[in-house]
Amino acid sequence: MRRSEGPVRTPAQAATEAATWLAQYRLGTIDEAAFRTWRDSDMANAIAFARALAMWERVSGDANDVVPAIPFPMPYGAMTSRRNFLRTAAVATVAGGIIAGGVTTTRAYAWSSASTEVGENKRIRLSDGSVAALNTNSRLSWRFSASERTFWIERGEVALDLSAGAEAVVRGDDRLVFLSQGRFNMRRRDAALDLLVLAGTARVNGDKGVPGMIVDTRKGASSVLISQSDAVVRLANAEQVDGITAWRHNEILFQDATLGSAVEEYNRFLTRKIVIVDRELSSIPVGGRFTTTDPDPFLQAVSTSLNVHVSRSPTAYLLTR
Repeated sequence: MRRSEGPVRTPAQAATEAATWLAQYRLGTIDEAAFRTWRDSDMANAIAFARALAMWERVSGDANDVVPAIPFPMPYGAMTSRRNFLRTAAVATVAGGIIAGGVTTTRAYAWSSASTEVGENKRIRLSDGSVAALNTNSRLSWRFSASERTFWIERGEVALDLSAGAEAVVRGDDRLVFLSQGRFNMRRRDAALDLLVLAGTARVNGDKGVPGMIVDTRKGASSVLISQSDAVVRLANAEQVDGITAWRHNEILFQDATLGSAVEEYNRFLTRKIVIVDRELSSIPVGGRFTTTDPDPFLQAVSTSLNVHVSRSPTAYLLTR
């Protein structure tokens, strides 16, 4: 797949265009050559098309058909139907990947990716000298060119220590964030992106023609919550920065939290979840610093300090009165 030389497009734009190609298929008007040109022009197009086709097949009842796992698009003459063409094209978007050192690289598209499981974190040195750290249950994709460094946080939380070089672009669902050299922490929260600017500058693009905003660290670290329609900036004090970045030291810090919010945060790191059985416990204030790798000290503190009974099942920790 060729690299896109134009401006970075959002996943929402690619999804809309993918739906249009599927509609043309269903009407029998699809131009296969034009479709391949569109698909190969941008990784976002390829991903959006594969997702749209999978969704359509689930709805239309075709998901049980077998899709051949081929490593490259079939010649058009070998295709038995337009359906084979589309489904082969979808397979081609994910073919050709290689894995080395926990990083997946899609050769044809010059994209690389890395991910972590629940409870795992990972630190990766990128080809430009930057460092990416992935928190629990996270996935990051990236590609670099001479003029731009593009990142896509698909899930979870990522810290970036960006070296000098081309401007970095972080994709959200419908917004783009442009980063200078510096240090940043980013966490996906449903349709929003929670950005902490520790050093350097962040520029958030505007929505639907509205001018964007620039966030720098001349007055200190700043926290930015970026949604589809808004971006809210707040200065972050030392305690807030410590709480946000504690995961990089395998720690979790609760400040002015409730037991409910603390449990929700802790469960990000645990395969054996903590469950509050008696819901009135959720509003009890809690605080303290604990390790993300072992919840026992946290559960012991909850038991002794809050008079909460902690019982263990094979799959969960149960909190009751």
